[in-house]
Amino acid sequence: MNALHVPTLFLMIAMTASVCTLIMLVLWRINHGMKGVFHWFLASAASAVAFLVLVPVAGRGGVEPYLIFVNNTLSLSAVMLTLEGSLRFRGHHSNRRWKLVFLLVPLFALLAWVNRDDAIARYLWHDPLAATGLLAVAMVMVWKTRRDEFRIYQLSALFAALFALGFLFRWWSSLQVMLDPVRDLVLARSVLFVGTSLYLMGWTFSITVACYFREHRHTLQLASEDVLTGLPNRRSIDETLRRTLERALRHDESFAVVMMDLNRFKRVNDELGHQAGDALLVEVALRLRGFLREADYAGRLGGDEFLLIVHGIDNRASAGRVAERLRGALDGPAVLGAETVSVAIAVGVAIWPDDGDSVDALLTAADRYMYADKPGHS
Repeated sequence: MNALHVPTLFLMIAMTASVCTLIMLVLWRINHGMKGVFHWFLASAASAVAFLVLVPVAGRGGVEPYLIFVNNTLSLSAVMLTLEGSLRFRGHHSNRRWKLVFLLVPLFALLAWVNRDDAIARYLWHDPLAATGLLAVAMVMVWKTRRDEFRIYQLSALFAALFALGFLFRWWSSLQVMLDPVRDLVLARSVLFVGTSLYLMGWTFSITVACYFREHRHTLQLASEDVLTGLPNRRSIDETLRRTLERALRHDESFAVVMMDLNRFKRVNDELGHQAGDALLVEVALRLRGFLREADYAGRLGGDEFLLIVHGIDNRASAGRVAERLRGALDGPAVLGAETVSVAIAVGVAIWPDDGDSVDALLTAADRYMYADKPGHS
């Protein structure tokens, strides 16, 4: 370790951790509503303090036991905070688990204090715990991700996994030293020093990219998603309908445009208020999602009007069956707070190409059929 000039190494890692903490602070302030980022900031701060406390005494022939105790406690706490942040970032929130993290900190402190004078003993319990936590972080970041998410999140998983391997290498080397005191830990410590710096920089960079990707995707969703129901909005509907028509023209694939709205929706707004009306639209959107097959599509045109694109419909008989199935899925009572209202829809189904060979023609035909389906207009 002498060739590594220990004070310089500790200072380098401490400064790296401090800069990363500042970056994580800015990242948290920018993305204060994003789950998990605050815990990553706390983890980065804990890592910075863990090394800063050792800088003044590093390389002086030994470190005060209480400083080793602080370093080990904070470093393992940082791993647990990183894992908690990763779980929350991926949508796995749990107050019970968060309480468990607090309960683990005293355990880490106890183990650090008991083994403060024995480096080999410390490494034998500290490193497997750190490696396990980091491998869990790597798994959480890529588990059940979509292809675009995996491409982004795999970078953070890679740095966490590599850091875990560094801890496992030091643990294995410590085990060898315990069995054969002639051996030393120079290589293992060197690998972990380098690995720590790479992890701090790589993890901070990859998390910054992940947060940017998450925010960018959210912005795109807001541009194409109805704020109230979460269904695609009119802009997305127009684009999807255009692409569907182009594909149908190329491959002669039959499909139908289904337009529907709620009968007596204005009465709900007038008698129960707009909040009840919004709740009713959310309930209808939920039922609509349950109705859709994987290949079909649904969006909100505006007001109480919705549009579906249903594939495989090429005649009026199949169109009628779709309309009846849709009524079966959506019609019925809906509880809105203390009130119960009856949901009844009007449906219009336009078939390509029988009812039109353009987007406007299909929408016009579907709207005409829907209007004819309303009570008093059939």
